[in-house]
Amino acid sequence: MSTWRGYLADLRVVLSGNVGVMAVSWFLFALSSAMVMPFFSLYARNLGASDIEISIMRSLGFIALAIFLPVGGILTDLWGRVRPIVMGTFMVAVVQFFYAVVPDWRYLTAVVVVDNASHFYQPALTAILMDSMPRDKTMKGFMILNAFSSLPWLFMPVVGGVLYDIYGTLGIRIGFLISGVISIVVAFLRIKALRETYSSHSKDLSGIVLELAGYRPVLNKAVKFYVYTAIFNQLTVGVINTFGAIYAVNRLGMNAFDWGVATTLGSASSILASLILSAKMSLHDKKTMLASSSLIALAQLFYAIPYFNRAAIPLVYLATIISSIGGAIVGSSISSILTHVLPTELRGRATGIQRTLETLGSALASYVAGLMYAYIGPFISFIVSFTMGVVSTIYLAYII
Repeated sequence: MSTWRGYLADLRVVLSGNVGVMAVSWFLFALSSAMVMPFFSLYARNLGASDIEISIMRSLGFIALAIFLPVGGILTDLWGRVRPIVMGTFMVAVVQFFYAVVPDWRYLTAVVVVDNASHFYQPALTAILMDSMPRDKTMKGFMILNAFSSLPWLFMPVVGGVLYDIYGTLGIRIGFLISGVISIVVAFLRIKALRETYSSHSKDLSGIVLELAGYRPVLNKAVKFYVYTAIFNQLTVGVINTFGAIYAVNRLGMNAFDWGVATTLGSASSILASLILSAKMSLHDKKTMLASSSLIALAQLFYAIPYFNRAAIPLVYLATIISSIGGAIVGSSISSILTHVLPTELRGRATGIQRTLETLGSALASYVAGLMYAYIGPFISFIVSFTMGVVSTIYLAYII
């Protein structure tokens, strides 16, 4: 009982101030994104996009994000954290309404590109969390934050699945309209409640950029983890992230409601695992990290099996559950490690580098997934993903 009293006390500490504001805003964002994003590939398909065109669409969006993330990282260490966050949030809010009214996949591609570019402020989000997180509770804090902001994924994918099954494309358009309204609310919340955590001593742009050379040893340590998150892990989950809904509905014969349930189960498992482990772990644990990375790999194999044996469709649910658990734990662990590695004055630029590499990795993974899915089929694509997951885990074992 005393352990859980201590946990609740930690929960109040972690979710106070800026971290609490981010938890609430991400919760609100998730209410809409959990309703539409599991079905985004179906939306693109209904607007006329082929499998290859869907992968190209995603890749172009990631490339746009990669171009603007370094700018966001520099601005984070030049202007502070709050100003880029507010600017970007308003831009994202406006874009949601365009998602709802695009007439075909070409216009959708343009909106995807603008939307991704509008997320240039991601380094500021990460930096303000690192600045505001209690240093002795970073692992616990990131896991609690992940759990709280994932709560809408417990029920909204099912709502989105019902909307799609009943209204088809119109159901997703309604979801994006709701997303626009929620995003505006989030923007005003962040204006009112976020508190600045950093002010640069040097307002000289060239100094901000050239200063990176002095942090080379720290960056070298961080880049080892960036390689995992940006390349190995992205290639592991590229197929399911790009074609999950299409694979479940069009290849396995599941309906959108079923895929929504699978997504919900994954979120519920992720939240439960995060809450349990956050009560027991104060810092990252190497064995837990490796086990979690292995779960992500194993999930790709489970996705493959039902392609030839429809009686094995329950494995889709299991795969989504274990992949979600693995992703939540590995992500929180790496965030905790980087919080301790990166000094405050470097966090914006370092996170900009991280997000840029991850975005380029996502673009590559999406395009490779499209080629594999179209030309060698879903089964072999997931087998390749499983193999990449094994390689990813071996690499993670090496760097930690």
